[in-house]
Amino acid sequence: MTQLDTPPVRTARPSARPRRRLDLRILSVLAVVVVLAAWYLLTDLLKVVPDLYFPSIASTIEAGKTLGSNLALDFGSTAYRMLFGWVIGCALGVLAGLLMARSRIAYFSVNPLIEIIRPVPPIALIPFTILWFGLTDTQRIALAALPCFMTLAVTTMESAKNVNPLFVRAAQSLGASPNQIYRTVVLRAILPNLVASLRIAAALAWAVVVSAEYLGAQNGIGYLILQASNSLNTSVVLIGTAAVTIGAFVFDQILRLVTKFLTRWVDRMS
Repeated sequence: MTQLDTPPVRTARPSARPRRRLDLRILSVLAVVVVLAAWYLLTDLLKVVPDLYFPSIASTIEAGKTLGSNLALDFGSTAYRMLFGWVIGCALGVLAGLLMARSRIAYFSVNPLIEIIRPVPPIALIPFTILWFGLTDTQRIALAALPCFMTLAVTTMESAKNVNPLFVRAAQSLGASPNQIYRTVVLRAILPNLVASLRIAAALAWAVVVSAEYLGAQNGIGYLILQASNSLNTSVVLIGTAAVTIGAFVFDQILRLVTKFLTRWVDRMS
C-alpha cells in the first residue's frame, strides 16, 4: 500500500457524557426553581396557604433575619454532636465488623447483641441515655453513635466475609501476616462497599441528634425547632428544617468526594 492509499486518520469525537451531565444538572436546578415558584405562588402571591400551615417566603426571610447569628450557633452545636457521634460510631462499627469477620468467638459473642439492639429505634433509648449520661452533649453524641455503629458493624462484617479468597491467598503466598492482610487487602476490598453505609449512617446521625435535642438541650437545631413549635412559629420551624437539610446535603457531598478520591482505583459506570 502506497502512501497515497493510506486511509485518513479518524479523530475521536468528543464524548457526549460531560454535556449530558450538564443537562441533567440543569434539570435539577429547574426542579428546584419550580418548587420555589409554586411556594411563592401559593403563599405570597395568591395566599392560598396561611402562614400557620406553611410559611410564606417573605415571612421565612424575615424570621431568618430575626434569628441572625443564633441560627449559626445552633447549627454549629448540632453539627458538632452529629460529627462526633458519626465518627465514633462508624470507627467502632468497622472495628467490630472486622473482628466478627475474623474471629468466630467474637462473632458468636457480639453478633447476637447487635441483632437484638439493631431493630430498636435509637429514639426509644433516649430515657436510658439521659439516666446514664445526663442531659449533656455526651448523651446526644452517644445516641447518634449507636445507629452508626450498628450500620457499619453489619456492613463491614458481611463485606469482609465476601472478600475474594484469591486476594487473601495471594497475600499469604507473599508472606503477609494476618494483620497486614486485613490492613492492605481486606480493608481495600471492602472500602467501596462501606461508602453507602457511611452515607446512611450520616443521615441517621443527623436525625437522631436533632431528635435528642428536643429533650433538655439548651441549644441546637432541635431545640430551636421545639421552641418555635411551642409558639406556632412555623417560619422558624421551616428554617430549622432547611438548615438540617442543607447541612446534611453538604456533608453528604463532601463525603462522596472524599470516598471517591479514596476509591479512585475502582471502575465505575458513571
